[in-house]
Amino acid sequence: MWLPIALFGYAIAAAVSILDKFILEKKAVSAAVFSFYSTVFILPIFLLIPFGVGMIKGSGDWLVAVIFAVSFTLGLWTMYKGVQQSEISHLGPFLGATIPVAVFVLSRVFLNEVLSDRQMLAGGLLVLGSLLISFEKSQKHNGWHTGFAWGLAAAIFFAISHVASKYTYNVYGFYSAFVWTRGFLGAAGLVFLLSPAVRQEIFSRHRESKKTTAHRRALVVANKIGGVAAIILVQYAIALGSVSVVVALSGAQFALLVLAVAVLSKFWPKLFKEEYGRAEIFQEIIAVLIIGVGLVLLV
Repeated sequence: MWLPIALFGYAIAAAVSILDKFILEKKAVSAAVFSFYSTVFILPIFLLIPFGVGMIKGSGDWLVAVIFAVSFTLGLWTMYKGVQQSEISHLGPFLGATIPVAVFVLSRVFLNEVLSDRQMLAGGLLVLGSLLISFEKSQKHNGWHTGFAWGLAAAIFFAISHVASKYTYNVYGFYSAFVWTRGFLGAAGLVFLLSPAVRQEIFSRHRESKKTTAHRRALVVANKIGGVAAIILVQYAIALGSVSVVVALSGAQFALLVLAVAVLSKFWPKLFKEEYGRAEIFQEIIAVLIIGVGLVLLV
């Protein structure tokens, strides 16, 4: 049950990642402002509290929900910083390789989650494939660079948020835990307004021409709707299955991402383009095949 749900969520996430890069690069939006828009509009989810949402009990569980919100928000900000300095077809897979490793360690320590040998092998192949794809060789970079330092920080923050959400799902069920954790996430996004630079960027954009503002707003709204859909599907899969295995399955997202970027670069270069050398193409084909074997082992 959880596998097709997770795969569908990661397919949507792959499309969202490409749109993330387009907005951050073409529309000159800062990582902080984009993180603000990625979180603050989730706040209305608190309106669901009267409709069957269970109350969180105990200061420890409240703290876990807050930890989720803060770590996920920081994960978004550091990820967007990395995206601005790297090609999404490389940084994304780097996240896909490092997040599962961090999740595996944290879930073993805090959730006592144990994987079967088959799951360990499948997860290892998914991580290996993602790591191979991540190695960047372009006109600007050769190998890993500063953008990957931001990516590593994002991976740690996202891993913390995944384990915190899994704990909350185990205790309170998917619906109640999702409402509380995402509500706190929306509240965490408000912290960005404390920055004068963020406030200036947000309000200066409101003074742009109506056509420009409407176009940018439509892109951001479409991006965020897709992001919310992907999050709901992946988080529901985490609630149903192993957090380590579901997160490792993100390798499928980055295999799809690489294929989509290659198609866009070939046929619509004016819209979106990343450079590929022959060695890099061969490397990524091998990586996608490895990811495919990992997926087969999970079925």
